[in-house]
Amino acid sequence: GGMDKLKGKKLGLIHLDAPFGKEPIPVLESLAKKYGFELKLYPVAAADMQNQGSLWLSIRRDRPDFLYNQGWGAMNPTAVKEAIKNNFPINKLVGVWWAGGDDDARAGGAEAKGYRSLNFNAAGQDFPVIQDILKHVVEKGKSTTPKEKVGENLYNRGVYNSMLVVEAIRTAQKLTGKKVITPEDMRRGLENLNIDEARLKEIGMAGFASPVKVSCTDHSGHHKAYVAEWDGAKWTRKGDWIEPMKEEVRPLIEAAAKDYVEKAGNWPKRTESCEKSS
Repeated sequence: GGMDKLKGKKLGLIHLDAPFGKEPIPVLESLAKKYGFELKLYPVAAADMQNQGSLWLSIRRDRPDFLYNQGWGAMNPTAVKEAIKNNFPINKLVGVWWAGGDDDARAGGAEAKGYRSLNFNAAGQDFPVIQDILKHVVEKGKSTTPKEKVGENLYNRGVYNSMLVVEAIRTAQKLTGKKVITPEDMRRGLENLNIDEARLKEIGMAGFASPVKVSCTDHSGHHKAYVAEWDGAKWTRKGDWIEPMKEEVRPLIEAAAKDYVEKAGNWPKRTESCEKSS
């Protein structure tokens, strides 16, 4: 471990050949120069998400030390299967959070044990919020999701996303004193979202996610993630929460945004004022 250990290594990026897939490239190129590792790019066209044979021939030729998959949809289980087929060490393949579905890992069968993915929500049913969903929704026949799917990684991500929306509505109601809010009120709620450890515990999500705080000047918040590992049947947590490299990423985002605005021309300026709490 440690960034100093990257010098002389070869890292490969498998990515969807679309804006989402290309997002890590500027960051990885910058880090490659700073830490002395070689970066290899392996783009996957949308039409070839399930046809990665030639790409993996290139990977076998290049022999990267690690692979990161910025994939989406059918591209992700295909990458897991191809890694196994081509004898690439599965514990050296790490997927973006979209590549962390249970079905993505299951695609590789028993040999997928050790596959890793970034994550920002917990998997499993051992949380009060999930137990309440089982009790009040699933067991009362109000869910279209099979019971055995409750607690899977992407199911829990849906719970997490729903929590963010609900908490934003609650924040908007608190700011405005209204019960029924407007779209403008919702914007204010989102831009003042502040979910700390105490609130996570209160809503049955202690240990489920890290605290969230955003503002009108920072819609990202730059929140933590962790590495999840497939144990052959389910996702398990591998290590602690990881702080993002804000000092590396934020300047690149700012520069890209400035360049986009300059090229777009007549880009509208924000007219809404920021809340004091933001």
